[in-house]
Amino acid sequence: MPSQFSALGFNVSSPDDLAALASRVAERADTIDAREGQYLKWAPPSGEQLWLQVRRNGDAMGMNPHFEGKSSVRVCIEARVARKTHTPLDGTFLAWANPPGEGAGGDYPFAFDCPDAAAHEALELPVTTEAQIAAFAQQLSVYESPAAYDAAAVRQGLPFGSRSFIPSGLISPGGEPITPPEPHALIAGHVVEAADRRNAVTGDPFWWALLDSVGGTFDVVIDPSMLSGPIRAGNILSGWFWLSGRLRASGGAKRRRFWWK
Repeated sequence: MPSQFSALGFNVSSPDDLAALASRVAERADTIDAREGQYLKWAPPSGEQLWLQVRRNGDAMGMNPHFEGKSSVRVCIEARVARKTHTPLDGTFLAWANPPGEGAGGDYPFAFDCPDAAAHEALELPVTTEAQIAAFAQQLSVYESPAAYDAAAVRQGLPFGSRSFIPSGLISPGGEPITPPEPHALIAGHVVEAADRRNAVTGDPFWWALLDSVGGTFDVVIDPSMLSGPIRAGNILSGWFWLSGRLRASGGAKRRRFWWK
């Protein structure tokens, strides 16, 4: 089954796999300090990233994937979201996409996980900034063209256009608010560019696409097992995604040797 890790070419199916992967990349990671510990950021040029979390004594807390690409979404971050499963270095932001020049609101509200959230602990909210958002495909449909999408939408009775964003992590199918909000969304958009990538550690393939949708552009990453053929510019992608985002005005990293326990 596709996962957040397989969307980047990592074959992870157990806690032992996670621990082995963390040990493999830790010595090549940059260190970013936070009040509750440190992030070890592994970020090769191919775009896939792993954000390891360690306590001050070097013990592991967690690890999150991310993908750094070309996407850009103007956001107004309104609140931090805490979940019971969070470690002290995990974090989720609740934001509006494409807010107006003044005042509250925007195209839609949504939530996204932030792999270095604790590095922004001092950030005063609300704040308007640019975010790079990676959408990890959990379910996906690919259409050859906008016309093909429109024809399928008519057949299936879909009410949403080929550029749409539904914050499914905020509202349940029955219309009830989801508390706390989750970093998931139903997105449809037009492929601006796409490429098959190779994971720098495993050598396994994954797909990346820059998707133009309501509110901005999104970096979509996909497990190849979800696809029947290559993705090309002009295609329409529609599916359910987990969202991971980083703020463009993020802090710098310093190189440091660190042992992963």
